[in-house]
Amino acid sequence: MIVEIPGEITFSRTYNIPPIPVRLPLIARARTLGQAAVTAIAWGLMMPTLVLFVMLLWYAAVAADSGGSALVLGALAFLLLCFMPRALFGLEDFTRAGPTLVVDADGVTDGRSGQTIRWTDVAAARLVRGKAASVRLSLRTPLPPRPLFDRGGTGLLGRRAPDAYTVDITHLDVRQHVLGQTMLARVVAHGGRVER
Repeated sequence: MIVEIPGEITFSRTYNIPPIPVRLPLIARARTLGQAAVTAIAWGLMMPTLVLFVMLLWYAAVAADSGGSALVLGALAFLLLCFMPRALFGLEDFTRAGPTLVVDADGVTDGRSGQTIRWTDVAAARLVRGKAASVRLSLRTPLPPRPLFDRGGTGLLGRRAPDAYTVDITHLDVRQHVLGQTMLARVVAHGGRVER
């Protein structure tokens, strides 16, 4: 099946942009140079922080005056919470055997969370751009509860609303424009609406 999506606006071409034909199923993997760089930076920042945290924790346990190290321990714990999920999720993406994201005629399968969303279950979709591009799907029926660190969430603490699902389209080997617009086109084709 071939889906036509709007062409991508560039600096050199802003009008008369031909549509892009996209063959379904569209398979995206996370093994890209950008993903490798972000994961390497996260690991590089996480490991020294973890070593300092463990050393200071040991020092606070054996030292008589541990009041001064409590503030530093709190700061290091905060840094670990910032770097560790990105490093571990990046490593998980590199070791995944199958595709990260599959967009087909019936729905989208997110390999990061193991969730499959059918297009008929999507009431609305919105392309979200910012620090990380994603497609936010508003669902007709709620999904079952997920773990705290769910990969289909709106942040590191997982999905907050049971009738919403966010598909991350950054750091994949298919362009964000193609992934996002293909998903929006499939939602509209199955009776959903696109929110701007």
